[in-house]
Amino acid sequence: MPASKKKAIADDLIPLVSKQVSKIEDFRPNKMDTKIPLHDAVMSAFAMMHLKYPSLLQFDKDKLEPETQANLKSLYHVNKTPSDTHMRVMLDPVPTRELAPCFKALFTYVQRSGRLQQFRYFEEGYLVPCDGTGYFSSGKNHCSECCVKNPGTPKEQYYHQLLGICIVKPGIKAVLPLMPEPIIQQVDASKNDCEVNALKRALKHIHQDHPQLKLIFNLDDLYSKGPTIKMIRSYQHNVIAVAKDSDHTSLFEAVDEYDKHNRVLRFEQTDDKGHRHWFRYTNGVALNKTHSDLKLNFLEYVEYDGQGKTCYANSWVTSLPLSHQNCMKVMRGGRAKWKIENETFNTLKTQGYNLEHNYGHGEEHLSSNMACLMFLAFLVDQIEQLACPVFNRAWQSCFSKIKLWEVVQQYFMGFQIDSWYQLLKTLAYRRTRGTPREIIHISSLVPDTS
Repeated sequence: MPASKKKAIADDLIPLVSKQVSKIEDFRPNKMDTKIPLHDAVMSAFAMMHLKYPSLLQFDKDKLEPETQANLKSLYHVNKTPSDTHMRVMLDPVPTRELAPCFKALFTYVQRSGRLQQFRYFEEGYLVPCDGTGYFSSGKNHCSECCVKNPGTPKEQYYHQLLGICIVKPGIKAVLPLMPEPIIQQVDASKNDCEVNALKRALKHIHQDHPQLKLIFNLDDLYSKGPTIKMIRSYQHNVIAVAKDSDHTSLFEAVDEYDKHNRVLRFEQTDDKGHRHWFRYTNGVALNKTHSDLKLNFLEYVEYDGQGKTCYANSWVTSLPLSHQNCMKVMRGGRAKWKIENETFNTLKTQGYNLEHNYGHGEEHLSSNMACLMFLAFLVDQIEQLACPVFNRAWQSCFSKIKLWEVVQQYFMGFQIDSWYQLLKTLAYRRTRGTPREIIHISSLVPDTS
């Protein structure tokens, strides 16, 4: 492709990743084996994730093509690509936390560009759904970080999970994932790791990486417990957490008691579709009898369709003060919890990223590293979706993201590419001018309207 002074956002983002990766210490026991720098191994694994390869073996095969070698250098700054086996060996001893500066660099890019403000929903902070998901399970393969179900029995199962945390806003499809927190076997731990312990580590890491960032954690019922909410509040963050009546008997009893003394408010709104929104709320109620000092605000909500049928019902506790004016907003914030399930985990598992594929398990950190590199590639894509016109035109031309990933991979193997801008511009106009090979050669002549 002809060179261009124009840039796609990926032309800025991937060099930022490469710069941070170059600072990672080489943890290989044999430091003399330096034919392939650790930087090239990590960036090769990142390229595999960013290009949505379904397996390391397929990536290893395709990288032998001269065009692929040239493109790995021009687009991912990789000079020497290790074999699949060598890549696993090189990445396995790298502590997963070493990848955190890559996430921070991309987040800082979004912040400094002013685009983070697009996610401002509450004045008190950015809304962050938080939840765990599994991505590996085996009755045989395992590593030092695996958690174990049914240990010492014929049904013994090894597994990996991670805690995902994303900045979201109702009405915006893109999400901004922060560095995920692996849920792994902790050193000298007598029990398996869990989501709540992972959240404790994540809070510490977020404070280290983004000390001025104020967040509103959007959580399911698992987390709406006194110690967990107190832990979040100790970092000056707010919370909106599901509180089910089956798990919070004393809370609902307290709300009902408040109701008898006219301390609970109700109101309804009807929208343009004829749906009726019913709210019941109160402020300053104790979460439970054990943590009577933890005063939170309670919101109950039911949505009815035009025929009076219940469409949705839920209840939350929150540290945000409630009023008639903001109940609808807090409710929408609470319902945005699904964005971590659907627009993050589901996308990573079913929309070309292959989160549940085993790219290599290793003996130490390999499995966690591969999962976090996939999240890093996902973050690059989400920033492009949020703010890169030529990326969105290419996506529109291909009709779906899965098709876009397929076409990008085909071009990556078939043509030497100088920049992401030229590749994406070519894809954006590929349906309107000539064959793919013709477009590659005339891409500099395509009118630039980005």
